[in-house]
Amino acid sequence: MRLGARLIFALAATGVSGCAMGPLPPAQATLEGIQSIRAAHVAPMRVGAFTPAPGEATQMDRSVSVRAGVQSAPGGSFAKYLGDLLEADLKNAGRFDPTSDLVVSGIVTHTHVDSGLPNGHAALGATFHVTRGGATVLDKALSTNATWDSDFVGAAAIPDAFNHYLGLFEQMVRDLAADPDFRAAAHQP
Repeated sequence: MRLGARLIFALAATGVSGCAMGPLPPAQATLEGIQSIRAAHVAPMRVGAFTPAPGEATQMDRSVSVRAGVQSAPGGSFAKYLGDLLEADLKNAGRFDPTSDLVVSGIVTHTHVDSGLPNGHAALGATFHVTRGGATVLDKALSTNATWDSDFVGAAAIPDAFNHYLGLFEQMVRDLAADPDFRAAAHQP
């Protein structure tokens, strides 16, 4: 295939993928997340509100764009998705109690994804708040990121970027469970 024909094919493939991606399923527990929560030996807790940081672009919380692809947030909010993932892992680890006075909530402070060449990049930042009996016992900022080889062809690069981006939310829950300050604040009395 001539170079010009390959370029036209690649551009056409990118254009075909230039639409909204299918809806994502609701947050589901992961084995790694469950194991991280269990290893943390935290007291049963409930999950409070997870919201985007004040002043952050509201659209960023609702959807992300990569090249010509757009992925909507599960349930309409990526911040809420982070809280839902944490709750799913807590439930499946046996550490969720909807009546607990130990509450974890969060604010998503940063979110980014791109599939530039030669490397794609995604980042996620959040501040977690833990209260016990209404008193704040932890305010902790965490961040995580990923870098990967990005494909030139959009039909491959776009879903790959979205997968890496969503993987950061699962990683953030594991990072929280492994954080020594979180473990101390949410310890089993």
